[in-house]
Formats: sequence, C-alpha cells, structure tokens
Amino acid sequence: MSTPATAPFLYPSANEAALELQYVGERLQNVQAPAAVLDLAVIRRNCRLMLEAVDALGVDFRAHVKTHKTTQLTKLQVGDAPRPVKLVASTVSEIEHLLPWLLECKVQGREVTVLYGLPLTPSAIPRLSAVARLLGDDCLGLFVDHPGQIKFIEESHASWPGKVPIWPQIDVGYHREGVGAHSKQLADVAYALVASEHTRLAGLYTHMGHSYSVSSPEEALDFMSQELVGLEEGAIEFLKIAGAHETKSSNAQKVVLSIGATPTATSVQNLLEGNEGAAKYRTMIEKINKSFAVEVHAGVYPVMDMQQLATRARPTQSANNPTKSLLSYSDLGLRMLVEVASIYPGRGEKPEALVAAGSIVFGRDPCKSYPGWGVVSPWPQQHGQHYDPEGSKTGWIVGRIAQEHGILTWEGSTEHVRQLELGEKLLVWPNHACIASANFGWYLVVDTDTSEPERVIDIWVRWRGW
Repeated sequence: MSTPATAPFLYPSANEAALELQYVGERLQNVQAPAAVLDLAVIRRNCRLMLEAVDALGVDFRAHVKTHKTTQLTKLQVGDAPRPVKLVASTVSEIEHLLPWLLECKVQGREVTVLYGLPLTPSAIPRLSAVARLLGDDCLGLFVDHPGQIKFIEESHASWPGKVPIWPQIDVGYHREGVGAHSKQLADVAYALVASEHTRLAGLYTHMGHSYSVSSPEEALDFMSQELVGLEEGAIEFLKIAGAHETKSSNAQKVVLSIGATPTATSVQNLLEGNEGAAKYRTMIEKINKSFAVEVHAGVYPVMDMQQLATRARPTQSANNPTKSLLSYSDLGLRMLVEVASIYPGRGEKPEALVAAGSIVFGRDPCKSYPGWGVVSPWPQQHGQHYDPEGSKTGWIVGRIAQEHGILTWEGSTEHVRQLELGEKLLVWPNHACIASANFGWYLVVDTDTSEPERVIDIWVRWRGW
C-alpha cells in the first residue's frame, strides 16, 4: 500500500526561520502592509476562559483549528498536559500538519482524537487513512450524514487501522451539513452502521451556525439549549436503530454529543457568572451528561472578530469582576495591518481614504451591526475614538471593497475627523477572522501584555492547502 503525499509536500509553506530573521524585533510601523497581526495576550486569555468554563461545567472541549491553521495556537486551545487533545479540522492538510505534534502528545500519554470536519468523500480516503494508521486505532473520527459514506469506509476497510469511529451529523436548523433527527436519511445512516463491520459509533455532532443571529447572552444561551436538546433528540432517534448493535461492543462507552458554534460555545461561560437562568441551563447540561458525554466545540473564539462582537453572546464585562473583559473590542485578537495609499477629503459628503487592502484581505462577509467590512482601531493609540456600532457610530470603517482596494469612509459627525496621512499604517478589526486570515502565509505575533506591545515577538506560519 503506497503512502500518499502529505500537505507539507503538496503545499509547501514559507521558511519559518527566514521569516523570523525578517520580522522578529521589528515594530509594526516598520512592517510592509498588508499583514495579519495576532495579539498573544488576548488569545491566551480567550483560550483560558473557555477551558475554565468547560472544566467548571464538567463537559469536554474540542478545539476547531480552521480559523488560524497553526500548531502554536492549537496548543493554546487544548491547554497543557495531561489535558486530552481533542480537535476538529476542516481540511486534511490541517490534520497532516499537526501530525508531528499529535504523535508527541501520544508518546506523552495524552488522549488524542481528531475529527475530519466534512462528510467523508472518496478522494480524501487515501490521505485520511494514512493519518489514521499513523495515529493509531480510534484517533481519527469521520463525519457522516449519508449511508453511502459508510459504504466508502467499508470498501476501503483494508486501509484503516481498525474500526473507524463515525460521527453522524445532525441538522438543528442551520441546513449546512447534517440531517434532521426524524429524517429517513438519518435512519438509513443508522441501518448502514448496523450492517457495517468496520465502523463504530463514537458520537454525534452539530453546528448551529445560525446562532450568529443572536444579540444577547440570554439569546445565546437559549440557542445553546436548543442545540443540545436537538442533538440529544437526534442521538435518541439514531440509537433506537443502532443502539443495540453498539452496546454489544465490548468497548461500549458513552456516546459523545458535540455542540457548538462560537456564539453558543462561548455562551456557556455565562453560566459561571451567576446570570438569571444559569441554574436551569446547568441542570439541563448535567442531566444530559448522565446519559451522554457532552462536548463543546468552537473555532474562532481565540481571536474573535466583529461578527462575534455583534452577537453579544457574552456581556462586555464580568458581573463577578467588573475589571474583567468578556466580549469587547479588547477581546479581539486579530487585526489587519493596512497602509493608507491615498486620501479623498472632498470626494463626497464624508471623507474617504484608500488602503491597499481589499476583499483578499478582509473577505466579503458582512457584519449585522454596521455597514462595513472592517473597523479601524485607535492604534497606534491604545485607547481612543473608533467606530462603535453600539456607541457613537463615529469613526473610520472599511466602507467599500474591491479585490486589492479598500475604501475607508468616515461615519458619523465630521466635527472631529481623525486626520489620516499618506503612508500611515492602521490596524483594522475584520468582520470574519477565518476569512480575513485565509490569504496570508503567516501571522505577525505581538503581546500587548508586554512593555513593547507593538514589537513583533514571533511568527506563526499558517498551513496551506486542502
């Protein structure tokens, strides 16, 4: 059996050592724009809050790595040993790039499980099965939402190291991947599992992407409860058919229920704040956790973005500690470094400027809270006026975009316009961090907890490919 080429060979990345020589120690003002900038201080804090929350609630956490595509941030997401390493990835490339570190974790005795985040397709099987053989039995889980996907596994069973853990995907209303709890298609998947000799049920998974529509912690918690109850309903229906087959297995264990999109996943942190209704939600989680193993998954939460800010899935500050920020501009860990290429003070009713960064830097995902593609931060000032959709609504935003061009527009009163200069560097908060990062080969890492918050301290190279 030949071993297929892996992502590091198929999609080579920039040389990390050369990048460190180029950038580490430089100030952001001296770096060529555009560039993607991560704030390590913010990322550490966001990752810590998530792990503290799931620990307090007695549930597991599975980190999605698709937003950042780096080993360094993955390590922060899962925490230190002896914590288990539970991940979900959107591409085979992400898993292959993590392999050296995952094998180190296994040597250390840490539990390692990785889910491939799309329903299985035949062309992915050679590389996925090679990963499974390297990681060992039970380490790589596959999503299914059609009986034909189990057939793919059966037909390629000689490639896999043992019984393949499968994760049926339940649709709780988002209508992306997954099927409904009472659908014939889910029943057909269950019958296919019963007939299969080379798969086993590990868990059920859902993604409530429409939770991005929420606008308060209360709404986010309500969506979280709907998500969990909907997934439990799907699990019960599935196990009516497949349950007897599964419990005959000598290694039968609790079936995992994995819920999450960042708004619903981070909403569980509200349950530690003593919010009204917290006891009700905690009781619900505890009850379901007795029959199943509840697990929360999320991806963009370490860096956040304007879309997450618009959900208000957490309050701005902690009720227990008013100095502790939970979801505010200070919790956004990704900013795009851009440079002013031209200025148009008299073009129309409001001032405009041009930056050499368009849709290939910011993406085209809108944000429900304001009419733009990014918000210009006060930087290089640590604090100061900026456009706030829930406040003054006054400041520079990325108001229009073309491919390489971004048009900054001044919104609000023109009485005290922040004057821009040609060649000036700006840091912009993007709408959607996952998309805004996609065209960059690496991140410039700064740490605002240090005495030199504008100096590059590290380079994190992004994984490429599929």
